[in-house]
Amino acid sequence: MKLRILVADDNQKALHALVTALSLEFDVIATATDGRSALEEIRRLQPSVAVLDLNMPELNGIEATREIVRQCPSCAVVICSVAKDPELIEAALAAGALGYVFKASLHRHLSIAVKHAADGKSFISGD
Repeated sequence: MKLRILVADDNQKALHALVTALSLEFDVIATATDGRSALEEIRRLQPSVAVLDLNMPELNGIEATREIVRQCPSCAVVICSVAKDPELIEAALAAGALGYVFKASLHRHLSIAVKHAADGKSFISGD
């Protein structure tokens, strides 16, 4: 059975790219364009993994991660961002994200990060 994934990004082009990349291996069951909608969909659909953009309206990726971990602990979180700031990566992990993938390396690392997160392991893009 394929992992069930929710994808959230406020940029439509980036959202489409994420869904396209993930749909090859996983069952993308929902999308959202802000953190609050993502959280509502996660509560409703109970995906295995949520792939969240770091910078979104309503709740950003870090704020949404905190709420997901608190309200839906069975859903693992992977953050995707252009930001390579070690402090942001640390903040995402401290909030409960298991993965952090740089958007520049989505095609190399996103699938790996999602699989690791589903298994309860962490993964951070290395480049």
